[in-house]
Amino acid sequence: MYKQQKDRASLIIAFFVPVLIASLIRFWDLDLRPFHSDEGVNSHFLINLYKTGYYRYDPSNYHGPFLYYIGLIPTYILGFTDFSFRLLPVLFGIMTVALLYPLRKRFGAMGLLTAGLLVALSPSISFFSRDTIHEIYLIFFSLAIIVSFFLYSETRKSRYIYFAVASIAFVITIKETYIITFAIFALSLIIAYCFEVGLSPKGTRYARFKNIFTTFASECKRHRYAVGISVGMFFLINFLFYSSFFTYYEGVNGILRTLKIWSKTGMHTGGHAKPFIYYFKAVYRYEMPVLVLGIAGFFYAYRQRNKFTIFMAFWTILIYLIYSLVRYKTPWLIINILLPLSIMGGIFINGICGILKRKWHYAVFYPIYVCVIGFLCYQAIKLNFINYDDERCQLVYVQTKRDIYNLLDRLKSLSDVSGKDLDINIVSKEYWPLPWYFREYKNAHFWGRMIDNLSAPVIIVDKSGEDELKKKMKGDYKKERFILRPGVWLNVYMQKGLYEGVFGKESTSKTSAQPMAKVTRDELEPGLVGNFFHNVECAGKPFLTKVENGLISFTYNDETKKPYRSPFGIKWEGYLSITQKGMYKFATKSDDGSFVYIDGNMVVDNGDLHAMRYISGVVFLDEGFHHVRVEYFDAGGGAIMEFLWTPPGGSEAIVPANVLLHKRENSSQK
Repeated sequence: MYKQQKDRASLIIAFFVPVLIASLIRFWDLDLRPFHSDEGVNSHFLINLYKTGYYRYDPSNYHGPFLYYIGLIPTYILGFTDFSFRLLPVLFGIMTVALLYPLRKRFGAMGLLTAGLLVALSPSISFFSRDTIHEIYLIFFSLAIIVSFFLYSETRKSRYIYFAVASIAFVITIKETYIITFAIFALSLIIAYCFEVGLSPKGTRYARFKNIFTTFASECKRHRYAVGISVGMFFLINFLFYSSFFTYYEGVNGILRTLKIWSKTGMHTGGHAKPFIYYFKAVYRYEMPVLVLGIAGFFYAYRQRNKFTIFMAFWTILIYLIYSLVRYKTPWLIINILLPLSIMGGIFINGICGILKRKWHYAVFYPIYVCVIGFLCYQAIKLNFINYDDERCQLVYVQTKRDIYNLLDRLKSLSDVSGKDLDINIVSKEYWPLPWYFREYKNAHFWGRMIDNLSAPVIIVDKSGEDELKKKMKGDYKKERFILRPGVWLNVYMQKGLYEGVFGKESTSKTSAQPMAKVTRDELEPGLVGNFFHNVECAGKPFLTKVENGLISFTYNDETKKPYRSPFGIKWEGYLSITQKGMYKFATKSDDGSFVYIDGNMVVDNGDLHAMRYISGVVFLDEGFHHVRVEYFDAGGGAIMEFLWTPPGGSEAIVPANVLLHKRENSSQK
């Protein structure tokens, strides 16, 4: 009796601890990370569906309809908020952890606890559980199919037939990769049964093999009503979703057409093509505990050789091989691999606990166990709450930068004066997920191309359209720049009168700057203060601060010669000593982007990702000390930067070190 109570308590702990941890890490600060561009597109479809009831499945575009229809539930209850839009992925991420509980008999309390913790704390799974894309729904229902199958094999209860078939139907409504999932499940199951038959005595193998089919036939006959209802339910679920609930019957034809379309996409060599080793590198770098325990689970599965462990082992192996062979790779697909790998880790720990007999065994095992799980927790926290937009991280893929919040703050300040009917023209080709963030601005127009008669109070353009914009823009504007995602900078033009009325008058002219007041030569020392960042936007805490006493000029032709790993950004600040007033030309020659600001005004805009490029600008300067800020970033490949000037009556040269100064209190190195 006591042992039963103890076992029950252990199982309860093994269930609730991972679920609570999964809930905490997924719900905490859910709106911290800006929407990914894919989330922006998905939110666009959801908003249209909510407001108009209109959704048409297009097999060549944006996967299945499940995400949009299920997303209506929190939207109706909570409205349009970041939290409501991401609520269901969070809940499905938590339920994926909870769904391991029905498998408790397969790997015991410690196995259940371990598998649950690995899924709950996996940096990849937790990261994409906080992101409204299709993948988390896919792995939940994939696991539901497996759980239903093995529960039916244990109990022979018809309700698990319903659960399995419903899950199969929902997987089809989620994403076209269902065909990969089903093929892997079928092949893994065949291999598991072959192992089971192969382990039988030689004289009984044919009978055992034949018995598989006779058992299947008899079970179908015994549960014929459940099978018939399940088949009807399968077609009904798919018909409802793909026909947009009887409003677009053409969508049903797309169920099979999409396989042809996405099979071509999967093998294309475009921007998403990655090498075979791509997923292994990600697991090795961010999921080491899952990788080590999962691989160890294979050896235990081979020793145990029952149908469940063999199935799980081949599910893991096959899904890794197939996803690695497909050339089209994105980091969120990795969670399809990590789910069975985590279960294999639980299988291994269950086996280890079975051989722990003495106290010193436990004294060695538990500290190691806690350290391993603790390290995984650290990795998950670091990714989800610190490095969530750091492009150096393989899992952070074309992620919208936190700088977007600075843009939103700017627009909010303008709209507080002019109202939510502020006219905004977005002529940038790249703008997702801005429609989600601009949803309350009634007159935000997303053209995605250049238009005529640009006179709106706010105009947003990317670098490629800026020259054309300047020809068509009417009136006087102030310009600020923000990074949308790696390689995509948005230049935001705000009408000068509105800008200065809200933020203050910074200068009297676009081409004139004044010397900084209250700065004397005695306060200054040679060199500019350089702050070095692990990102291209020069944001956050610098990893290095030092005084640059020499020229701002360097050339690194490849990654191996760089002193810092790409991507990185550098911001040099200080004062420019001007002894002769007149018109000065400043320029940068850089690969990738660079900018020069004199007294807060941008003089050189050489931004964006590009090969070595020369851009210049002119400004009139009086004698004195002028604040100067030079920014540079490198996203990869060669790194080249030269800061140049042409003083009045002189020739172009690198800005000499003797005119670059900084305040004494800023000179301490870190």
